[in-house]
Amino acid sequence: MQTRTCPECGHENLQRAVFCFQCGCNLDEPPVVRGIHRDRRHVEDAMRYVKGRESRLERDIVEHLRQAKAKLPPPIDSTPVTCLRCGTLNKPLAGYCIGCGATLSVPDQINTVNLVPRAAALSDVGQVRDNNEDRVGMWARHGVLLAMVADGMGGAVAGEEASRLVTEAIQADFLGEARGSETLSDLAEDEISDKLRQAVRRANRAVMYQANMNPELQGMGTTITLAFVRDNRVVIAHVGDSRAYLVDGNEGWINQITDDHSFVEALLASGHITPEQAAVHPMRNVLYRALGQVDDTESDLYSRNLTAGDWLILCSDGLTRHVSATEIAEQTTSGQSPDQVAQALVDLANQRGGEDNISVVVVLMESAEDIEPEAPPDPTLYRQTDIGLYQAPGAEGAERSTTELDVIKPDDQGDRPE
Repeated sequence: MQTRTCPECGHENLQRAVFCFQCGCNLDEPPVVRGIHRDRRHVEDAMRYVKGRESRLERDIVEHLRQAKAKLPPPIDSTPVTCLRCGTLNKPLAGYCIGCGATLSVPDQINTVNLVPRAAALSDVGQVRDNNEDRVGMWARHGVLLAMVADGMGGAVAGEEASRLVTEAIQADFLGEARGSETLSDLAEDEISDKLRQAVRRANRAVMYQANMNPELQGMGTTITLAFVRDNRVVIAHVGDSRAYLVDGNEGWINQITDDHSFVEALLASGHITPEQAAVHPMRNVLYRALGQVDDTESDLYSRNLTAGDWLILCSDGLTRHVSATEIAEQTTSGQSPDQVAQALVDLANQRGGEDNISVVVVLMESAEDIEPEAPPDPTLYRQTDIGLYQAPGAEGAERSTTELDVIKPDDQGDRPE
């Protein structure tokens, strides 16, 4: 399997990727897009460079850098939402991308939709495991939300690698104009279903190839529960025993949308065992379908109508092992926001032992009429320049210059990152 090496950070991306999964760099024509904001890396790197050298620089240069850093948006301390247009990472509930200014969870014309998705994602290692084999992902553009939970299997590095590959493969299929990110709001539902199905197939092939090429990774696999949310509809592609639930915002009832692809679920469906026996069955963690097992793995597809106030929950079995569906509904309907609900669910699973990694994506469907208008970010924040921090008028053809300073030895305090 061919890969594309990012010229900015060196990450090995899947061949289909348009933007680097690790830093957001455009792999065709790399802009400076890194983290939540494309200029943050430059400002912070410059600040680290001048620390301990202030006396050798002009005072206004140092002050300008400090002011520039203070004006940047704060770094993300939770799972971000990735802009499907430019690959920049944004705060989960952001209405606009801080990298390119594109609308995210809210469409350009709010009166064209009835519902708007508000989402948060959280993945926790739990109380027993040493590493986290789960992955969560969120992507958005023009009011469309793509959310995913993947639970890796195979132990340690193998499980982590499987869920990582699947997450990056899904991003490679949806991120960027070359992958149709600008048309997602216009596609017919059967086209959406086909796009999800094809993306899962390619993700499966990526896991299979990596396992075949690396003996130490053989046997690895992962679940995937991938939800495409647009206006009042959700389409879900699913393989494995991670789950998607729908919680009615008015009545409070909960419905499990997806079916587990586990042997115990098959035994339960056939009447061979009871639900009580299923909870303690020795094969309860054995899956008969997962990504990375066979070449022709197909995903199950589900679709549902959504109404204002409904909650969509995606989760790995690390949550459902400790928290029942009824309790998920109780925690959800008593929560005020998606991030509060996600944290409450993870905390509850940890309080009861946290025997596995715990991953949750929580989506709240809000009426478009109730959405407070959000001012787009200052265009100067995401303006691209060739020279970086500042480009004076008429400087397009100017040669770049550097300030030569004495080298500070690596063990000097001033050269250490903040």
